[in-house]
Amino acid sequence: MASAEQRTEVDALRMEPISKLSMLLTLVSILWRFVSICINWSLAYAYWMEESYGYCAWTIGSILVPMAVTSVIYIHTLKVAHAGEKRILERGVYSNAVISYLFRDVYVLNYALKYSVAKERDDKQAEIEYYQKLTTEECNVSFVRLFDSFLESAPQKILQLAIILRSTKELTYYRRIAMVVYFGNIAWCIQAYNHSNRLAQLDKHDIAAKGRFLQFLFLLCLTVSRTLCIAYVASIFPIETLIICATLACFCGTIVFFVDSPKIAESRIMNYLYCLCFGVVYLFIFTPVKDAPTKYKYAFYLTFCLLQNIIACALYIPLYLATAIIALYIVGIVLLIFYYAYCHPNTVRTYF
Repeated sequence: MASAEQRTEVDALRMEPISKLSMLLTLVSILWRFVSICINWSLAYAYWMEESYGYCAWTIGSILVPMAVTSVIYIHTLKVAHAGEKRILERGVYSNAVISYLFRDVYVLNYALKYSVAKERDDKQAEIEYYQKLTTEECNVSFVRLFDSFLESAPQKILQLAIILRSTKELTYYRRIAMVVYFGNIAWCIQAYNHSNRLAQLDKHDIAAKGRFLQFLFLLCLTVSRTLCIAYVASIFPIETLIICATLACFCGTIVFFVDSPKIAESRIMNYLYCLCFGVVYLFIFTPVKDAPTKYKYAFYLTFCLLQNIIACALYIPLYLATAIIALYIVGIVLLIFYYAYCHPNTVRTYF
């Protein structure tokens, strides 16, 4: 184990610069959170006014369930890591739920600003302190945002696509904007999660801008393909699709619980809930739960999902749409291979 002086030196060397653009993007993500919430509630209101009460209930459920689940996960993550335990104990349960749901990124922005001030003062000790708080908080927020995105946006985009495919409602400009927001939000959240997860590990290089862009593209291709496939089948067999997706999510979550055994809380029930959230994510895309080799996991997952898409396309989906779904998934796989071959940052030797 390295001494405190050695650790300070290593930490100082491994600190990535926090640019004004990065802080601006954090501010944008805070505002974007409120925009996303307004879009969801507006859609729920529109369904209610159209007397589509089933769609309204589905939309409200896709808001309230993620709010409860992700807030509980976020609070338990902070408690276990002893990062923010004081601010949790000083507030009540309801305040914690609302604040963690609406203002998670505020703490990231606060630590980034304090880090910048410390850097201007040339206060090395404060720099290291706030940089570590920043990377830890950003990592926590990004994976909770990942769950938010899939638990909230994924049901909504499947519903919107199913409505379009069944031609029961007119595709308004507002719903088109909502679709673009949902797809972009999911791909962005995954790559942001991977980016912040690497920043929190001192033995990892950051992902370069071109790598993050390429990562965004292959994630977008894979998620759009999977969503189109699931949505079309859901437009024909809504209840059966819901049961199959829930079963797959539970199956994948259970595998993650026993194989990867993540520890985000002291309670095994909370850890299992965390794994079930990853099970929902795995309906659309694979992302690692912990730092470990992922080549064979990616190969198995992508092959399994591609076979699912091919079977669904062959049985239920028209040729023109089936071709687009399969082609988009293959393009995503090719971009993923290119990313890992040419744009993925190398791992450097850790000092402790």
